[in-house]
Amino acid sequence: MKSLGAVLQRAMAVVMMVAVLAPLAVAQTASVNGPEPTLVFEALRALRTNYVDPIDAAKVLNGAAEGLRSQLSSAGVSATVGGIPAGTAEAEARQLFGEQFASAAAAAGTSLTPAQLSYAAIRGMTEAFKDSHTGFLTPQQNAERRSRQRGQAGFTGVGVILMPKDDKFFVWSVIPGGPAEGMGVREFDRILKVNDVSTTGMTVDQVSGMIRGAPGTPVTLTLGRSGLSEPLAITITRGPIVVPSIFKAEVVEGGIGYIKLYQFVEGTARDFRAALSRLMAQRMRVLVLDLRGNGGGYLHELNGVMNALLPNNLPVYTEIRQGGMTRVQRTNATPMLPTTMPVWVLVDEGSASAAELLSAALQENKRGQLIGEKTAGAVEASVMIDLSDGSALSVTTFRLATGRGVRLEGVGVRPDIEAVLSAADIEAGQDRVLGTALRMARQFLAQSSR
Repeated sequence: MKSLGAVLQRAMAVVMMVAVLAPLAVAQTASVNGPEPTLVFEALRALRTNYVDPIDAAKVLNGAAEGLRSQLSSAGVSATVGGIPAGTAEAEARQLFGEQFASAAAAAGTSLTPAQLSYAAIRGMTEAFKDSHTGFLTPQQNAERRSRQRGQAGFTGVGVILMPKDDKFFVWSVIPGGPAEGMGVREFDRILKVNDVSTTGMTVDQVSGMIRGAPGTPVTLTLGRSGLSEPLAITITRGPIVVPSIFKAEVVEGGIGYIKLYQFVEGTARDFRAALSRLMAQRMRVLVLDLRGNGGGYLHELNGVMNALLPNNLPVYTEIRQGGMTRVQRTNATPMLPTTMPVWVLVDEGSASAAELLSAALQENKRGQLIGEKTAGAVEASVMIDLSDGSALSVTTFRLATGRGVRLEGVGVRPDIEAVLSAADIEAGQDRVLGTALRMARQFLAQSSR
């Protein structure tokens, strides 16, 4: 089952991989006095077996040591974790790291568990690759990832997607069918407080963590809203949240269709084709496709969406395997949209992975114009490997490029028309990027009707 990974630095909010592999047998560890880093060595084995390029065990375990140092420092634990000399053979590097891990565990005492230290070390290992699709999920994050990919409730909360801008927190999207939608929360509402706790100075993870909670429990959001002189307090009962592929699909005004495609999970291509059918039945004449915040998804679902939008037999992306072997993927079906129907695509720094490949394919094949900001530059293919404790590794297994062979990893896709959504725009309730697309669509419709 093939797919693409999402942007791992977004706390694995949407994680899509090439395959899910069974847990690895636990690797043998070095003998040390104290807790042994069994899970760390298990992760090392997974990386060595699956990563697209040969790995240097000493370099990777140095990353693990850096992860330990960072975790100890964050916990206020004073301890020295040494490095592993470059060129050290793997057996010796494992022995040295085992001693470092035992020393770190002894210094941490009850401040940090061996599991916390192991997770910190594995994160350090994956960060050493500087690869957007190689990363780590805790057991809880992995369980959420599995649920979301199956189209099930992955977490409990109120059903909003947050957007941080200029140290402020806004509602970027209200998840259809969620508790927040039922209580009247709107896009672009600014979250001032959560249960009377100001969000000033917080991180997005801290704000999100306060909003989430046990099902059936209440949480009060104090919101700033354009057009209201005073903040609005709304109490919402938390519930299980199912995140759909498509947040909106509607004809926003005469002839202008709008689809907000949030992720590529199981059934996305089917849902996308159904949405196109509905809009075309409503006499859609132009399409605005919103991929902002879309973190990626399954490769086969991406293929289905591309087939719906692009003419048959066009190059849409390139797989680059070990040894430099390449394969160009082409569309292989009759598109649903008439080739004469204009398409505008909205992108931003949160558009990643599959969303970037779709944007690039539309741009390279001159099938659509991109409006917004440069995309994330996180485009590789990976496998998701379950570890023995329920955590998981995302491991890059092959590289990806556009249909013309242009690498996007670390680079991203530049829009044809740059439009930046500022905090001032949001507080005024104005979507400058969408507004640009709608203005161009109106101009086209006006000219074509003459």
